[in-house]
Formats: sequence, C-alpha cells, structure tokens
Amino acid sequence: MASVTVWTRLEPHPRDGSMERSLQAQVRDPLWFLARQWQLGEFAGEDAGSPVQATMGVQSRPLNGFAANDSGVATVPLDRAIALEAHVERVPVSLNLRGSAQLGRRVENALRASLPAATADAAITALRAAYPIVQIAPADAAEDALGRATRATLAGRVVDGLALAAAYTIVQSGGTPVPALPSVAAQPAVAAALADLVAYRASLYSEPAGDPAWRSRRLDYAATVTSTAVAVDASVPDTVALVAADFRGGDLDWFSFSLAPAASGAAPDPTAPHEAAQTFNFLPSHITFRGMPAARWWEFEDGVTDFGALTPDKVDLATLLVMEFALVFGNDWFEVPVPTEVGSLSRVTTLVVTDSFGVRTLVEPTESLPVGGGQSPWSMFKIAGDGRHSPYLLMPPTLGVVMEGAPLEDVVFLRDDMAAMAWAVEHRVHGPMDAPIDAQQLALEHTAAFPPPPLPVRVPGGPAQTYVLQTDVPDNWFPMVPVVAPSGARFLRRGVLVRPGRGDVHAAAELLEPGRPLFIADESIPREGAEVTRFFRRIRWSDGSTTTWLAHQSRPGRGPGWSGLAFDLVAPLPPGKAP
Repeated sequence: MASVTVWTRLEPHPRDGSMERSLQAQVRDPLWFLARQWQLGEFAGEDAGSPVQATMGVQSRPLNGFAANDSGVATVPLDRAIALEAHVERVPVSLNLRGSAQLGRRVENALRASLPAATADAAITALRAAYPIVQIAPADAAEDALGRATRATLAGRVVDGLALAAAYTIVQSGGTPVPALPSVAAQPAVAAALADLVAYRASLYSEPAGDPAWRSRRLDYAATVTSTAVAVDASVPDTVALVAADFRGGDLDWFSFSLAPAASGAAPDPTAPHEAAQTFNFLPSHITFRGMPAARWWEFEDGVTDFGALTPDKVDLATLLVMEFALVFGNDWFEVPVPTEVGSLSRVTTLVVTDSFGVRTLVEPTESLPVGGGQSPWSMFKIAGDGRHSPYLLMPPTLGVVMEGAPLEDVVFLRDDMAAMAWAVEHRVHGPMDAPIDAQQLALEHTAAFPPPPLPVRVPGGPAQTYVLQTDVPDNWFPMVPVVAPSGARFLRRGVLVRPGRGDVHAAAELLEPGRPLFIADESIPREGAEVTRFFRRIRWSDGSTTTWLAHQSRPGRGPGWSGLAFDLVAPLPPGKAP
C-alpha cells in the first residue's frame, strides 16, 4: 500500500516588531507556583538571617627550631630557605664512578686554566698517582658490564675527584688525609682549585649537617619542629613543639605532626620573637563543591555527580554523614578564610559573625564547649597529641611541584613463614654510573661466575638419592634473622649469604647499610612487608632557588614470599654418563 508523506512547516508569526516580550519568561499563573512552593516545603525555613560580615582576630608565631628526631626539643634553627620536606628527608649523598670522574675532570680543567701547561701536567700527574681511579672495583661493589668497561677506560686517565675532595676537606679542617696530598697541593693555584672542588661538591646537593632524620630501625623518619615566641598576653617566651614520629616520606603536611609535651627546665630565649596579632573583616561565602545539589527546587543541576550511585552500608556512618551534609545541609554552611603565613602556627582568638538582621554572634571553638561522658572535644585541622589539644593551625613550608628521579635503590622487605624469618630483597641498587641497575641481573651474573658445586652422579649399584644440607637462595636475597634485645624488644638483624667455597655475598644497597650492623624493629616489617626506595627530589622554592636532595620513602610491601630456602633434603641423583 502506498504511503503519502506530508511535511508541515512551523513558522513564527510575530505580532510585534520588538523582541522584548519574546525574551521575557512571563508567568501566567503565579499562584500555582506559590502553591507548589508551599506544597514542597520551601516556605518552612527558619526565620534567621544570613551572615554578611565576619570579624576575626588571628595570632601567629613563626616556626624557628628543628631537630632530626622525635625528642620534641629543637637542636638547630629551622632553615626557612628550603622546604620542610628537604629538612626532614635529606640523607647523605654517595656518588660512584661517574661522579668521581666528573669531579676529577673539573679539577683537572681548573688546573689547566690557571697554570702553565707543563706545570699543570705535572700537578695532574701527581694527583692522579695519589688519588687514582682503580681498575678493579672494591669487593662486593655492584658493577654491571657497562660499569666495568667504564672503569677500565677511566683508570689512570683521570683523578678520583670524590676521594680528592674528601681528602682536601680533611686538610681544611686541620687533619691529615690518608693517603696524603702530594707536595704540589701546597701551590696557591692548586690549593685554590682544590678549594673550589670542595665547594662545588658541597653545592651539588642539600645534605644534613648532622645525623639524618631517617631511622633505619623503623624504616621511617622522625623530626621535630618548634616555635619559640612571646605570646600576646605573656612576658616570657614559651615553646610549642610538634613531632612527626612516623613519617615515611613523600608529602609532609600538618597532619603528619602531633603536639609534643613542652620541655621543662629550658632557659628563656631573650631573642624570641613576639606573636603577631591581626584583625580581619570578611564577607562569608557559601561552601561549594563539585557536584553540589542545587539549593532551589526549580534550579537546573548540571548532573555531574550521580548521588543515586552512592549505596553505603547502614553501618558506614562516615559516608552517611557526608551524604547528609551534601544533600540536605550543603547550602547551610559558610566559610571564612584564615590568613596565615607559610612556616607559622596560627590561632583564631575571636570570631564574630554579623547576620543580615544586624545580630552579632560570637563563634567559640568546639574544644571549649562542655563535653560529657569523659569524651574528648571534637576539633578539625588543629594540632593535637597525647590526649592534649592546642588552638594552633599549622601552615608548614612544604613542597608544591616536585620533580622526582627514578629510584636509585629499591629494597623489598618480606616475611617468609616457611623459613621463620624475613628477607631483604634488592631489586635495584646504585650502580657505578650513578644510575640504578638490576640487582636480579647482578645475582644471575654472580651465580654464573661462582656456580654451586654440582651433585654427584648416580653410579650402577649405588644410591639413587643424596643428602642436601640446605638449598641456595638468590644472591640478591639477604636474611633478616630474628633476635631479642636484653630489654625484650624483638629485632630483625641483616645477615650475610654464606657461600662455602665460592665467597660470601654482602648487601650492596645503601638502604641496607653495608659495612655496619643493621637492626630493624620486628613490628616495622608487618605481614604485608615493606618496600623502601631511595631517589633524588628537586624543587624550586619560593625565592626562586632550586634544591636537590636524596630521599627515602617507605610504603607497604607486596605480601609474604618464599625464598626457596629449605634444610635437610633428600635429592635424586642425576644419572651418570654411559660408558
């Protein structure tokens, strides 16, 4: 059956030459709108005013003390020229073959630029003989094929700049280095070049002047920052101490610190600054957040957030409270900024809010309100600790944008229930080119160079099995043996892989502190383990300067593992060759 398609054009026919009425949203039945508003409860609001002015009094005091421990007592002034993370995280930097060659070339070029050619060549030859780059790497050094080839190329052709800088540092402090500097080092031009080398080496990285804040026994950092100042209502200075006792590296902010007990018996500091008191007037503004529901019924929402997708459990009180705040009371909250300086402690002394009816209300801190039942007062964003509360807000001088290098070292600590011990597994180690190298590949090369003794072959009429005392583990797995201290505390002590007849294997990662005993608290390696990395961080600070430092970071591991270690085994013998 044939169909007939008809098109009808709808065209506007204006009755007036003006567009004014067409652009108006005229309502023909306003009473219907009012009835709908009454039906939906929009007239059931409280007869209260909205805040139109907030007067705030703020007192602030600077952070001026630092200690690389959790004692709560500052030992050095806080250097405000660098970020607080650099203060806490930085550890001594140890360069390797590439750094030695680069520093050596620097001092050799400086000598050639300041001395005649013959004199410069004689001085360089003497320094190369006293501080050479050796052709054979030290024992237990982590060197790959590229490192060995580079060492063979540089040996005898450049001064070991690291060793030379360390030796001249001893000379500057009045000591005598071993080996001693050659006699040419007493020449003024050579001494100036060596002094420049020491200064250049010290300027490369930000390193701690004393002990670092890294605690290898707990695989974390511990730091103290203090603020010593004279309060507005006091005549003598007091000290507020904050402690970061379990910082694992990364982002350091106000929540990383807790209030420490005040030190007793300390003499007043006559140079302590006074607290700064300021008064601010603000216009309070509504709290807004992404996906916030519209405040009015007839307002169209953007639909960015699907609140219907929130399906919390009935016992998930935190999610339920956030949902109630967002959906019901979101438009009832106002915010007022608190002006604070970076690197300071601030407290709000007064907050008076004036509403649209002219009523002034004094807003008191929640911790000053009475709390029953022995409960602690509720507070947010303020520093607390050890059951005590403080009125201070912390604005630490922390990082903004940070550049992070690839991990120089990566060590995983894991539990081995089959062997009743823990293991430190080197995944990456600091190589000779001052870059990470694969520790697993080094372990395979070591095993290929020093293979384990083969099992005896089976002979006719002989036994088909043999006794094996223990199996071998990979050469990048180092045992963490449980020990008990005299105080009863449990620790894990780093051991050595014993290889009878083919040399023992020692740890190469600086994280495992080779050359000295390493004890790690038993609770610091939980069942999920821990992974610790060592890498460079670099920032541009607020004054335009750049800071580079070597940092550690600890994070949860990958769960328990098994090294393959077993004892008292019966292994089948391989068949012998046919005659």
